[in-house]
Amino acid sequence: MNLNIIDFLISPFTQFFTVTERVYWVYLLSAFWIAYVLFILNKYNYLQFSGQTGVSGLSKTILWHPSAINDYLFFYTDMLFRGAFIVTLFSSLSMVVSGLIEAKLQALTPSFNGRLEGLYGMTVLMTLVFALVADVSLYICHFLQHKIPLLWEFHKVHHSAQVMTPITVFRMHPVDNLLVFSLGGLLSGLALGCANFLMGHGVGYYNIAGVNVILMLFYLLGYNLRHSHVWWSWGPYISRVFISPAQHQIHHSAAPEHFNKNLGFTFACWDEWFGTLYIPKQKEIISFGLGEVENKKFSTYWSLYLMPFINVFKGFSLKMLGEPKRYVSLLVFLSIVVPAIYLNTIQVKPLILPVSVYLEDMTWQEVKDALENGTTTVLVPTGGTEQNGPHVILGKHNYIVKYTAGKIAEKLGKTLVAPVMNYVPEGGITPADGHMKFSGTLSISEGEFEAVLESTIRSLKQHGFTTIALIGDSGGNQAGQEKVAEYLTRLWKDEGLRVLNVNKYYDSNYQTNYLLTNGYSLQQIGEHAGIRDTSELMAVLPEGVRSQFKMDHSQTNFMVTGADGDASEASIFLGQTLLDLKIEAATKQIRAALVFQ
Repeated sequence: MNLNIIDFLISPFTQFFTVTERVYWVYLLSAFWIAYVLFILNKYNYLQFSGQTGVSGLSKTILWHPSAINDYLFFYTDMLFRGAFIVTLFSSLSMVVSGLIEAKLQALTPSFNGRLEGLYGMTVLMTLVFALVADVSLYICHFLQHKIPLLWEFHKVHHSAQVMTPITVFRMHPVDNLLVFSLGGLLSGLALGCANFLMGHGVGYYNIAGVNVILMLFYLLGYNLRHSHVWWSWGPYISRVFISPAQHQIHHSAAPEHFNKNLGFTFACWDEWFGTLYIPKQKEIISFGLGEVENKKFSTYWSLYLMPFINVFKGFSLKMLGEPKRYVSLLVFLSIVVPAIYLNTIQVKPLILPVSVYLEDMTWQEVKDALENGTTTVLVPTGGTEQNGPHVILGKHNYIVKYTAGKIAEKLGKTLVAPVMNYVPEGGITPADGHMKFSGTLSISEGEFEAVLESTIRSLKQHGFTTIALIGDSGGNQAGQEKVAEYLTRLWKDEGLRVLNVNKYYDSNYQTNYLLTNGYSLQQIGEHAGIRDTSELMAVLPEGVRSQFKMDHSQTNFMVTGADGDASEASIFLGQTLLDLKIEAATKQIRAALVFQ
């Protein structure tokens, strides 16, 4: 069987081993130990099953209940469906919205761009802001799912669970997920776009493996008891700040007094403000589900998918066509989902190289004229010929840095770009070391690299360039560039020349921050031929990426594949955004150097 098919079929189970997922094994384990402590403290009051005393919250009666078995089956197929379709529909949504918002703010109020960059305490503030934005989007969706009749028919699937286990959290109809992913992507993109604009892409937040520390703490403090029969209330005060497991169990209650209560995910403030907060004064006996009649409608696996459509069809009548108020449910849903899908699917074309900035494409007379007209800055890009996993061509760095150097030159003005140096240190040759262990990699020694670099710079100085900036697209180039730049700058300091190693292009370009704030983990991002490298080349040279091998390499042996990170998440849009970050970081550094020269 094809390896991609096998990976796809087992993909639902990766939820238990992915730190960003709610059922990550550590979160499940923490919930288990909390339940165990509660059991020890008060055996009778904390563990019972829908009012039937003496049945543990982890008993066979619950785990093998028909409703729970439906949850397990639904979890598996819905994760496959979500991965194949739902996630694809919104894979770039927050990033597209972020870019649009940032561009709009730049056009309207350019003076505020970067105004908050470096301000003390912004990391703490952004940690809270991103947590609140994600939470309010979930609350709004949940509120609409309960209050709008059409959406409630689909949300009934989640509430039809007669027993609850941590897997019940996945008992969400695909229509529900369309709404949640749409609004979540729109609002998170709005927040990220504003943050990027105000902080000049210096957005950071406290996270562990890409998970907001507030959310991780919430997950560790018994999140998975929300969908269980283990009662754990946080008391009258904390329950006004955070939604406790007991409060969410009340939300699933079939009792009329509990209907539409505790709609929040993490924070209780939204429920407080909109009158949906319910804080139990003592332990309450809860019967989960929708009531006997409705529970029967959703008692089979297939009914979880089909019953909402059947209910909507049965409730339809021709006279509704003449009642505009009947359209509200559909209009609310479409007004959120359609723009989200549209924005995510905006066609992004490969980037085109700038013109008139590349030294190799000019005649000697054209270069002479440019120098006489004040073009005294030149960029020296360095790339490399190295292995980049089974899916990216050897010349990746050369194509990328030629494009970025060209765009930097355009932004600076009066700047040219020297030919890309594509012979760089890639490891020992005999015996083979580093990238040289993979076929096709070409390497030279550090001394040879520095010598060629110095000769190139001396040639450019001879012709009259006074600012020479080195831009390295590969990590192995940075040390040599820094050494040569420092040496020649000291040597020529009395001649008014400056050799600058543009290190911020490579190591301070905010790419990792950007990816983390968009929900990617460090493991997904990877270090080599992962999301970043693959996306960047897709944006510059799509044919340089072999799509059949563009997959998740984060769990593979690097010395076998030559790649790490999840290349399957790479996209042209993401590549363009990441390249813009490199270009912006380099342009700012060079401009600052020119000012103080």
